[in-house]
Amino acid sequence: MMAKQGTGGFVDTNGGGETVEAGGDVMVSEEVIWKARAEEAEEKLAVSEAQVQALEMDLASANQAVQMVERRGEIDRELTSAKAIDLETARLLTEAAIDGMDAPDVSVAVRELCDRKPFLFACKRQGSHEGVAMGPVAVRGQDDELETMASSARSSGDRSELLRYLRVRRGQ
Repeated sequence: MMAKQGTGGFVDTNGGGETVEAGGDVMVSEEVIWKARAEEAEEKLAVSEAQVQALEMDLASANQAVQMVERRGEIDRELTSAKAIDLETARLLTEAAIDGMDAPDVSVAVRELCDRKPFLFACKRQGSHEGVAMGPVAVRGQDDELETMASSARSSGDRSELLRYLRVRRGQ
């Protein structure tokens, strides 16, 4: 006979596949013990599979959110470089245009939007102030200085230069 550690203490095994608990009269088949262990393992596997499935769904939604944020950033960059006046409206129209495309391309969508709705962009009105409510009268010397200050503030990123530019622009 051989002694094993079981769930209820030491168990004596006789060679016939049956076990007898050391302190009791209960006879338990090894098959029943292995079957119980297999069922427990299957339950743990089912729980683990459900957790994996939930994590995969969370990962998919996180990936989708990241893609949306990246696309929104790309749209904002394109609209800013195209000198959009109303960024939110232009962004919504650009997103709608991209959703309707077979092969989404942000730069193409922004160009098309600039052609279809030029009033959303300052790039189409350069040099003329038609349609601008209370637009300033362009003075050649002051306008060049303002442009220089704007590009300096933009390239340096210095807040004091930006504030100086805004004060001069407001005083026009």
